[in-house]
Amino acid sequence: MPMSYIDLSSNGPVQYFFLGGIAFFSAILGGISSFGASLIMTPAMTPVLGLKAVVPVMAVAMTFGNLSRMWVYRNEIQTRTLLQIMIPALPSLLLGTYLYKILSQHMLELIIGLFLLVILPLRRYMAHKHIIPTPAMVVMMSVLFGFISGALPGGGVVLLPILLGIGLVGGGVIGTDACIGMATNIAKVVFFLLFSLLNTHYLLYGLLIGVCMIPGTYLARWLLGHLHVKIHTYIIEGLIFFSGLSFLYNFINEMG
Repeated sequence: MPMSYIDLSSNGPVQYFFLGGIAFFSAILGGISSFGASLIMTPAMTPVLGLKAVVPVMAVAMTFGNLSRMWVYRNEIQTRTLLQIMIPALPSLLLGTYLYKILSQHMLELIIGLFLLVILPLRRYMAHKHIIPTPAMVVMMSVLFGFISGALPGGGVVLLPILLGIGLVGGGVIGTDACIGMATNIAKVVFFLLFSLLNTHYLLYGLLIGVCMIPGTYLARWLLGHLHVKIHTYIIEGLIFFSGLSFLYNFINEMG
């Protein structure tokens, strides 16, 4: 059977509570391991929102997490790096959002499922690979980052190696990454509105999810001092892996 769709308007507060809870716990897990919040929320919210709405809603929601980090590290943001990445990323970001618009839910299940399975070894490889990018490589990676960010959740996995390779460290990495994420999500919201993939209800869902992520992020910071990060990273990787399998299962099941 296809992945079910639950009309939020017919269940009112129950669905708001459900989405808020997903956002809160995803922000905790993502904050502890420094990745994965949007990747966790995508499969969890798909049965509720419908696959076509998840990435646009997440574009609204993830603005909040980036905004808070950007404010904390505002004095360390590297404006030149921001422009260096965003200028080539914006055209491919538009292309990615358009691809998201024209693809059927069936094909999105296949693409997102494969992406979730590939993203884990890719993340591990890029985390241990010290890349010193040339200007041409920065442009190519920025284009790739923009395209993935427009069409799929979790495009930021290709961004961190660029920032580290350029030579950013500490708060410069966190602040610039947050600023790029903020600019990317604002652009995505504009593009999704342009393509009629966001309406007033979905904007409100995104705002709700974003607000619920804020306390989860602060709780994650407290937990970092009390729990082993690697354990939670493994948990998140496991959730992402089985989520990818579930998307592929739905795709294969619909094929039959």
